[in-house]
Amino acid sequence: MNNKLFTGILPAIITPFHDDGTFNRRAAEEVIDYEYRFPIKGFYINGATGEGPIISEKTRMEMAETAVEKSKGRGKIINHIGAPDSNSAFRLAKHAAEIGCDAISSVLPNFYFKYTSAQILDYYKRIADISGLPVVVYANGLMNQNPVDFMEEVMKIDGVIGVKYTIFNYYDMHRICELNGGNINVLNGPDEMLICGLTMGADGGIGTTYNIMPGWYCELYDAFRAGKFEKAREIQFRINHVIDIIRRYPTSIPFVKEVFRLRGIDAGHSAYPARVYTAEESAAMRWELVEAGVPDV
Repeated sequence: MNNKLFTGILPAIITPFHDDGTFNRRAAEEVIDYEYRFPIKGFYINGATGEGPIISEKTRMEMAETAVEKSKGRGKIINHIGAPDSNSAFRLAKHAAEIGCDAISSVLPNFYFKYTSAQILDYYKRIADISGLPVVVYANGLMNQNPVDFMEEVMKIDGVIGVKYTIFNYYDMHRICELNGGNINVLNGPDEMLICGLTMGADGGIGTTYNIMPGWYCELYDAFRAGKFEKAREIQFRINHVIDIIRRYPTSIPFVKEVFRLRGIDAGHSAYPARVYTAEESAAMRWELVEAGVPDV
């Protein structure tokens, strides 16, 4: 079986809320429609950008249902089901299969507890068995495992197809890309280093700032695949200038939601206790984004 099910650009999409914290389906549909104006390949939902680990199961399920319905015929959905409570993750995995998600993903079980490799592998086997869907491991700096050794073992589980690799060691990424005879789906995580991931063998990318600049990321990916490496590098540098702007403001998810508000889509605020931008901050960030050439702000 070919494990490379996901390629290209997949924004790690935000989850819109009403003022009372409940799911805003209309805003979610508008965000999805905006992103599909560009040649993205689908979405990664309910991850850190979607605030999945800190919102209710009900909200996560509503977001998943909306994303699947709005993506039919347009793109694929990877649903992050990882949660502090493993039983919640199991319920979300089952629900993802029932509504037609294309794959599920999960961080390792709660990083507060240093589970053994065998215990973590059993967790991935269980979510694969419960869902019957392809599984994309979410590898980040909190995983407390050697990523190469771990991925070599987890790829032996039926249903596990690859990894969302949000680590800055690209030597290890390339080693992972060579596992399983190269039949492994590797998706780059760090937005500011997409070109590095593609160079070292990634099949595509998933990221927060893809929400803000989907067109630029698609151009970067297409330029790289066409062998236009200098153009791809120039686009990465343009993207990184915007990321530098974002880092000057409090946390990235409220920033992304504020950008959509500037685009006429009220995605609400981030989950408490994330702060809300002042009118002065919003005006300043808009000016900086316009100066950087970001569309639709």
